[in-house]
Formats: sequence, C-alpha cells, structure tokens
Amino acid sequence: MENMETHERLKIAVIAFELITPHARTGGVSHFNHRLCTKLSEWGHEITAYTMNNELENASYRIQSLYEQKGQANRISRFYWAPFSARKVDFSAYDLVISSGDDWAMRRQGKPWVRIMHGSAWREVQHNTRMLRKINLSFQYLLERLSFRQSSVTLFNSNDTETLYPARKQDKVLFLPVDTKLFYPGEKASVPTILFVGALDSRKRGRMLRDLFVASIRKRIPDARLWMVCHPGEPLDGVEYFEHLSNEALADLYRKAHVYCMPSTYEGFGLPYLEALASGTLAVSTPNPGANEVLQNGKYGVVVPDSQLADAIADALLNYGDYKDKIADGLQRASDCSWENVVPHYLSYGRRQ
Repeated sequence: MENMETHERLKIAVIAFELITPHARTGGVSHFNHRLCTKLSEWGHEITAYTMNNELENASYRIQSLYEQKGQANRISRFYWAPFSARKVDFSAYDLVISSGDDWAMRRQGKPWVRIMHGSAWREVQHNTRMLRKINLSFQYLLERLSFRQSSVTLFNSNDTETLYPARKQDKVLFLPVDTKLFYPGEKASVPTILFVGALDSRKRGRMLRDLFVASIRKRIPDARLWMVCHPGEPLDGVEYFEHLSNEALADLYRKAHVYCMPSTYEGFGLPYLEALASGTLAVSTPNPGANEVLQNGKYGVVVPDSQLADAIADALLNYGDYKDKIADGLQRASDCSWENVVPHYLSYGRRQ
C-alpha cells in the first residue's frame, strides 16, 4: 500500500453530476463521488466537484454547481442539458480530471481525463422492463461510448463492462474501492441475521428475498432476522426496515449481520458485496456480473441460482463456522481493493512530468 502523503499535491476536477444530498436517497455513484472527493481532499489535493446537486453543505472540497435552481436537477437535465452547460467550464488550470460520466460534451483542453466506467447503460437496457426507461438508457449507452472515445484512459469497474466497449491499450479493469476504515469486522448480532441493501421492487429483488425469508428461511430458523435498508414495506415477523441511515449506521449493520444478500439481476460491479467482505460478513447472491466478479463465482462468497437461494442462506446461518475460511479470504480481497490501494492508480495519470 502506498503512503498517500508522498503523492505530489494535484489540482483535480471531479465530474460528479451525481452527488449525495441530505434530503433524498441517492445511488451508489453519488456516494462514490463524495467519498472520492473527500478522500482526495484529506490527502492534501485541491478538489473541485462539478455537479448538478447544490444542496450538500460542509463538504471538505469545493463544489461548483451547474444547476442554478435550489435542489436536485431532474434526470433529463443532468443527462442532456448539463453536459452542454458544462462546455463553458475551463479545465486548463487542473492537473487531472476524474469523471464518473455525463461528460460527453465537455471540452477536454488537452488535460489528462480519467473516465471511471461504473457499469453500462446497455446492461441496464437488458434488465429494465419500462419502455421509456429503455429508450433513455439506449441513448445513454451511445453517449457513454462517446465519452469513452474522448477520455485519455477509461477504467472499467469489471471485465463484463469492458467487453461492451472497443479495446484500447491504455484502458484497464480496476475494481471500485471500498472504505476499509468504515467497513470492518465486528461483533455479530445475537440471532442469525440477513442484511439487504437496495429496493424492494427493482432489479435488486428485495421483495423476492423477503418472500423467501418468510416462506422458507424463517421456517427453518425461527429466530432469524432480515434487515432491509430500503423504503419500508408491509410489516412482517422477523423483518425490520431501515431508512435514511448515515454511512456509519449502515456500516454497523454490515458488521452485525451474518449474511449479506442482494439477489440482483444485474450489477455492473456490486460494491455492496465488497463492503460485506470488508465487514467480515458472508456474501450470498444469485449470479450477476458484479457478484460473479467480486465473489469470483463463489471463491469469496456464495453464488447460487434462484432455486437454491433460500437453502443457501439458511445453510450459511445454521453452519456459519464452516464458512470462516471463505470469510477470511474475503477480508483479504476487500483489503486489496481499499481506497489506499486503488486511488493511486487514478492519481498516476495526473502526475506532473
């Protein structure tokens, strides 16, 4: 692991149209952007985040909003209007630009431009059922390819994502980082506990997991608990809902749970699986590109088809000691993907000659 204090101090622009807000639930990319900016600032770099969110206060980095009205912009504004609006931004003073997307119309001005590909809109097209959403995602995929072509280097979050874009020798697969100072092992709950983070009715398939818990898992393990970090559904015995958690409170749930399960149909990477590994929690999933890569098809967790999911979770809860080696291997994998080990790859593209 590199000593972050030895890095040359850089002036960095982060394209972070998705950024956390105190008043609404935001997705994984927004949390990645905030943590990236915060970490880089802590390590002494001068950071400016260009975003559509102007509500975040007390950040340790500078925020430059591209949206004049109070509150978050709608999706159409962020996807289509914002990149054109950002053409006026002058990046000439920066040593490095790191982008999480929506940058296809921005002027590069010869600056090192690192595009982090968090997944692919095309995969979301394949796993989405709403026609208007499919149409929008199809356009987004075309714009992702344009953004890819214009970047100095593209860092793909998975091998699956990389296959959807033309091969270039400067690009590579680099897993997204996990905050091992936030997610780390601790004492487990006093009763067998499963954690889910996502949405009940989405490709995350929280409702399916909840149904399996009620119909099968709890019948085998009457004192089992299912913690669901999502908008609350109907009350059920053994099921507890959590909403609007701080990062620290969420990490505490990861530590206390025995099993983390997100039976998603598609994850471009699946950072929650890695957060579970870092927390010393067994990750159990159905197959998807993110789970398959992070868990290496079961080397660092359990990956089973839908028909075997309930039994796999129940078996893990009943025989938890049998998985101690797998959990230990998962901890090492998470350590290899820590911010301290991953971020130097980003910074290497902005080193002054």
